[in-house]
Amino acid sequence: MTRENIDLLLVTPGPNLRYLSGYKAKNLERLTCLAIDSHQNLKMIVPSLEKLSAEKAGVQELGIEIVTWNEDENPYEKLSEISTGKQISIDGSMNAAKVLNIQHQFDGSLFSNADELLSDLRSIKSAYEISQLELAGKYIDEVHNQIVEIFEIGDTEKSLAKKIHNLIVEVGHDSVDFVIVASGINSASPHHEPTDKEILSGDVLLIDIGGTTPSGYCSDCTRMYCVGKIDSEFKDKYEILRQAQESAISKVSTKITAAGLDSVSRTYLEKHNLGEYFIHRTGHGIGLETHEEPYIVSTNEKFLEDGQAFSIEPGFYVENQFGARIEDIVVKNGEDTLICNKNTKDIVVI
Repeated sequence: MTRENIDLLLVTPGPNLRYLSGYKAKNLERLTCLAIDSHQNLKMIVPSLEKLSAEKAGVQELGIEIVTWNEDENPYEKLSEISTGKQISIDGSMNAAKVLNIQHQFDGSLFSNADELLSDLRSIKSAYEISQLELAGKYIDEVHNQIVEIFEIGDTEKSLAKKIHNLIVEVGHDSVDFVIVASGINSASPHHEPTDKEILSGDVLLIDIGGTTPSGYCSDCTRMYCVGKIDSEFKDKYEILRQAQESAISKVSTKITAAGLDSVSRTYLEKHNLGEYFIHRTGHGIGLETHEEPYIVSTNEKFLEDGQAFSIEPGFYVENQFGARIEDIVVKNGEDTLICNKNTKDIVVI
């Protein structure tokens, strides 16, 4: 904060607050926020009715003082009692109404978005966080491993998605974040929403799934399936995609920027005439959110750092024909690369 010349940092309920305090607060109309001043004093502003929840989360054990406010009080005045600083940085996920109230309370102060500061802090994972991402990978691998068992002739995208949804929780996740089941020509839509389309013999099947574990850390993995015989043209293109992904993974351990890593998979696909069908970035960071820094995209010139966790997920999407994506979560770890997903990347015939 001193380096950034910040007098007061305000963090709202969400992944940033959970990361800093362990408090999984709900982002409701009443003001709850963590206030950190330039002297590293930490205070959690909470409505009186949430005091016990904050205590139960163990925030005081981290040296955070709980400051409560009653319904007949102005909670924003509590903030001005903490600091009179003129440089105030606010969590970007705080809603506009609360930001406006803070600006009114600190009239004359300068305000900034704390997102870059907070995301940089969260992007380097601790040993504990990495262990939780490994566990999340294990859970989602188990779901993919059971797709063959749960699929039945006559399943629609929606009916299979429902089975997968239930299975994600059964294997150990606390909640389901998303289930993409895209069959046939629908596989050419990267973020396809499951429909009532029946999954037919010969269909390519793209399944991208993820959930949140009890510790708050997320899983995310995409694998490809085929109902019955694998189309030879699709198989040839898929093998090119697989090599593109493996080429990118092999470069994670080197000194490379996010843009450079994106270029590895993109260039490989371009050399094999699939570049025009690769229509998204190579990957995204993952942790307490499914999508967070670092983003593996051509515009991100930051060097990747040890401890960062992110997806490597190149794809190709041929409209009205088929599409494919392979996604693994990896952690940059010196000369090694930790791969959180261990299940097969072969096209699985169901």
